[in-house]
Amino acid sequence: QFEQVIATEDKLQIRKFLDELNISVVAELIDEYEEYEAQIIASLSIHRAASTFKILDLSQQKRVIKKLPPFKVAELLNELPADDRTALLEELPQEVIRDLIKLLDPEELKVTLELLGYPEDSVGRLMTPDYVYVYAHNTVEEVFATIRKFGKNSETIDVIYVINEHGELIDDIRIRDIILGAPDKRIEELIDGRVISLNVQDDQEHANQIFKMNNR
Repeated sequence: QFEQVIATEDKLQIRKFLDELNISVVAELIDEYEEYEAQIIASLSIHRAASTFKILDLSQQKRVIKKLPPFKVAELLNELPADDRTALLEELPQEVIRDLIKLLDPEELKVTLELLGYPEDSVGRLMTPDYVYVYAHNTVEEVFATIRKFGKNSETIDVIYVINEHGELIDDIRIRDIILGAPDKRIEELIDGRVISLNVQDDQEHANQIFKMNNR
């Protein structure tokens, strides 16, 4: 089917065909048809292109970036989650990084430079700046309002982070605990203070050990 559709050179038909496939199937097509890998990514809607690009091998990502026209690279890099974008950039030569970061929107550029500023193999290189936080004095109802407002820009809402007025981490709460809480219940009644945290400067291997020790 793919060979028949790609042979038509009809961009709308190709996009429709690819957009109806699961992204894992699209990634399999990229594996099988290396000569079309950049065309496949370019044909997808940008959100699906970024989701597919994320699950490709690093070698495939590098080839696709080289083959895509600059405006498509810009779209793709700006759509990628910050941690995935950083993981790709840190594997590229310095001169390539300099050219690529020029394509980023101001806000995405700021985040990317911050992440690249952490030592290689540090936790800082892996973290995402896209998360939902609330305060201990917030009610469950207020937390849901916050999730609705900011959740779409967050990489995950499985866990909601509780911070104090100084931006310091107090606790993390599973979304299920919030869902089961009464609307007027305050977050301070749900937290247990048993938060496990890492420092951005910590080595990634140290982080692995902490995850294992805490069954995370």
